[in-house]
Amino acid sequence: MEPIRKFFADKTGPTAPEYDTRYPGADEAKAEISAAARYLLTDATEGARGRIVREIIEIVHEIANGLDARAVRQPPVSGVTYKAYVIDAFQRDTDKWRATVRKLDGKKIRVAVPPSVRDEYTTSADALTAEKAVELAKKAIDAGGVI
Repeated sequence: MEPIRKFFADKTGPTAPEYDTRYPGADEAKAEISAAARYLLTDATEGARGRIVREIIEIVHEIANGLDARAVRQPPVSGVTYKAYVIDAFQRDTDKWRATVRKLDGKKIRVAVPPSVRDEYTTSADALTAEKAVELAKKAIDAGGVI
């Protein structure tokens, strides 16, 4: 594995912080990775190609597994006070956030659609982020959907 790592170090040059400024987009970074892989596989024998591909995949797996999951995971948004309500966002699934709305004073909430009285109301639409889910809840409050 060391020859490929040395190749990347010698040929690609920049360190991670330099890379961000030199290649502003993901498409450019993918193009560079693709070019490096093609260069490594050029004129390689069939047996060597398999070994090189396995080494490249192993490098990518090490990079992906090295990411700190806590840094990637979005912190939950809870206890956001808006007007007379408390909004809590929760993750329903990957990239699917919703928000729960309840009154600050603990009283029941009247929901316009379907007409009902509840302790709390959960937004019906998914959002990509917790912040967007809270925004949707605020819009429902402002539109009169939650009283």
